[in-house]
Amino acid sequence: MGEDDPALDLPEKERWAAGLYGKKREFSGVLREGISETLVLLAVHGKDLFGKHLGFEGALEAAKIVRELLMPLTTRKLEANNRDLPLYAEAAPRAFLNIIEQDLQSDNSEVLGLLRPVGTWIFSTCPRTGLLWALEALAWNPHTFPRVVNILGRLSEVEINDNWVNKPFESLSSILRVWMPQTAADQEMRVRAVKMLLDKHPVVGWRVCLKQMEDYGTRIGRYNYKPKWRRDGYGYGEPLMTFEKIHASEREMIELVLTRQTYTPEMLCDLVSKLHVLVLNDQERVWKIIEDWRISGAPDEDIAKVREKIRVAVLSRRGHKWAGDESQAFLKKKAKEVYDELLPKDILNNYEWLFRQVWFEGTVEGVVEEEDFQTREKEVLRLRIDALTEIARERGIPGILELSERGNSRRLIGAYLVSDVLAAERVQDLILTCLRSENNCLSLNEILAGALWSLNKDRRKAMLASLRNKISEEELLRLLLLSPYRASTWEIVDQLSAEARNGYWVEVIPQYSFDSFEENNESIRRLLEVKRPRAAFASVRFNLEKINPSLIIQMLSDMLKNGQDKEGEYLLNSYDVREAFQLLDRKSDLSLEEKARLEFSYLGILDVSSRGEDKHGIPNLELYTEQHPELFVQAIVWTYKRKNSGEDLIEGDKDSLAQCGYRFLEAIERIPGLNEATKKEQQEKLSKWVEAVRRACADLDRLEVADEWLGNLFSHAPVGEDGVWPDEAVRNVMENIRSQFISRGAHMGLFNSRGAHFCGKGGAQERELANKYRVWADALQFTHPFVSSSLLMSMVYTYECEAERLDIETEIRSRVTL
Repeated sequence: MGEDDPALDLPEKERWAAGLYGKKREFSGVLREGISETLVLLAVHGKDLFGKHLGFEGALEAAKIVRELLMPLTTRKLEANNRDLPLYAEAAPRAFLNIIEQDLQSDNSEVLGLLRPVGTWIFSTCPRTGLLWALEALAWNPHTFPRVVNILGRLSEVEINDNWVNKPFESLSSILRVWMPQTAADQEMRVRAVKMLLDKHPVVGWRVCLKQMEDYGTRIGRYNYKPKWRRDGYGYGEPLMTFEKIHASEREMIELVLTRQTYTPEMLCDLVSKLHVLVLNDQERVWKIIEDWRISGAPDEDIAKVREKIRVAVLSRRGHKWAGDESQAFLKKKAKEVYDELLPKDILNNYEWLFRQVWFEGTVEGVVEEEDFQTREKEVLRLRIDALTEIARERGIPGILELSERGNSRRLIGAYLVSDVLAAERVQDLILTCLRSENNCLSLNEILAGALWSLNKDRRKAMLASLRNKISEEELLRLLLLSPYRASTWEIVDQLSAEARNGYWVEVIPQYSFDSFEENNESIRRLLEVKRPRAAFASVRFNLEKINPSLIIQMLSDMLKNGQDKEGEYLLNSYDVREAFQLLDRKSDLSLEEKARLEFSYLGILDVSSRGEDKHGIPNLELYTEQHPELFVQAIVWTYKRKNSGEDLIEGDKDSLAQCGYRFLEAIERIPGLNEATKKEQQEKLSKWVEAVRRACADLDRLEVADEWLGNLFSHAPVGEDGVWPDEAVRNVMENIRSQFISRGAHMGLFNSRGAHFCGKGGAQERELANKYRVWADALQFTHPFVSSSLLMSMVYTYECEAERLDIETEIRSRVTL
């Protein structure tokens, strides 16, 4: 049980494949679980069973073992025992809690190391799950309940930014849920626990209270982990059947929320968001709390924050859905009164809400909800322009720049300033101020981009010309990079020095032009000149039909080389690459060899293991291989060494070539000759091709492995005209050669072609497959005895064994479940 987990030596993304790296424990998880459960049973029943006769104290001995296993506590030790922690806690509750509490009191807590963000890649696991389940198990017992709540309160103070639902706060909320508590503690104890949280962990306690104030229609509960052998949670954990207890608990939570001595702006915003679930008297108390807070001298920016929350939560469309009855209508009326009273004194605080996001959230005063969105957008536009005009008049450009830092609509602000707010000379001042400001360059770039894109071609050209003598070439280059990606901008770029021109095309973010296809082709040419093929391909991938085929070929070819594209910036999308190859098949004048060469270079993207789907695959490469069997032989040579001894002279990186060869052998599915007109011609062509491959591979001491890959290729054969698999030409060739290695390769190919599949109970599916192959074997047992016995009957035996194994496994599982 004290064995370390070697898988923890690997990066988290690779731990699921620990067995492949030899990072396995000596003792299996099943054995560890069985020993852990035995420890629990001895702790729970040991005194009753052995106490009188042997003087054995199972609980004390279990506590000693748990302390020995976990102390001294480390994060790695907790991760190594992740799955066993719930059983350790069940075996020795007090000892386990003592260990966790002592660690949390230290300056360098090892437990907090489990609360790091965890990715959600395939087969990933959450390192904190075991600890949380252990604490959930101990929360069922009223004696350990307060300690568990306190520990979870401390753990909940750590913010965990990942997508796992297994978080301390979720466990804590579930334990204290008013309508479905996951504990045997009564209502009084749960309320006292919340009060303890508000005292020791106020932020967490506040969140717990708010969590209990939910709408009835949106309540979702989950069951927590329960002890396996202790009866602490027996009969508890289901939703409460009477509303009286639920309402009493809710009332306690509301009272705790509304009787705090001080409130922060965030807490007031939380109260506003819960107004629709409060009765009228409680709503009045909330408004009174806000009024007292305002009178006490709240900062102007905090007042603006609470005011905005009232607008979004109550006065907006989101809040409008709660105004279905008289009480909620009164709420909206009262909210409007408070909203007007909370008018900020500072002009930026007053108008910040209009520019928080590009999309304006909420209702607009004077616009009826049912009116079309165009009317609403016009009113929003008017409000924003009026606000910017007033700010520009009172605070000037510095005030506008300060406003832009408070939201995420900087590009929109730049556009409004140029089109509707500032005169032409002040637009120049805006641009110069942004260019020479020492503040956040990225934010100022957004304002400049919005301004430059809102100007038409002539105004923008005139503006840049007038600025030419006032700014440096470096500053002009910055403006051009932020200007629309069009030919009018490129004309100005062409007037720069060679270094600046190159800098523009190396740094610019290319975009697709929907109204000028020639500009797209010109963009590709210029980007290819500076070795940015990936950027060029990404910019035009939406409509490759309008791109010159020669440019597509050049992009695909250049993307295989090292260029100027930044690593990770333009990732290839397999769908787009397949679309490009389909287009080249229809339009380009490339030879078969050139197409095959390109397909081989993109084998990792074009390889389609699932046949029959509408995807490109590698048709030209397969046709070229049919005409040139030496390519198949070359792949064998790259991938495998000689059987006996000797080395081949292979130029290039042997590892890379081996990977390419293996990928090619797995991808090829077209069987040579099967497209000929008659069965005789099919067999003759296939025989010649197979003979050429086998003769060459025999000379290179690789015949056996070549036969296996030939068999894998034959596994893709269609059903013959007589309804028997494989096709007549393939079965005849296999029968004539009579190679066990070809049969073995075909067997593996057929078995693997099944892919991932759903397994029902027992081996019914496998028996069905065995019967299918048995019918074919019977049909060929006299005409093609070798194919029938070495391949088809081999498939029958394989699936019959699989069926028997699954039957036994299902029976064992049913017994274990019972």
